[in-house]
Amino acid sequence: MDDSNLLLIYKSLRLPLLVLAIGYITYYVYKQRTKDEMEKPKYRMLEED
Repeated sequence: MDDSNLLLIYKSLRLPLLVLAIGYITYYVYKQRTKDEMEKPKYRMLEED
């Protein structure tokens, strides 16, 4: 493979990989169990006031 083929492969795969990464991060942050764990400190601070 020469450099132009490698560059073409890189450019064609970077956008789908970025979309998958952002999708996974969004899924991880907004799934119910993680969301509850992330909200616990907020409710604990409100209870202390």
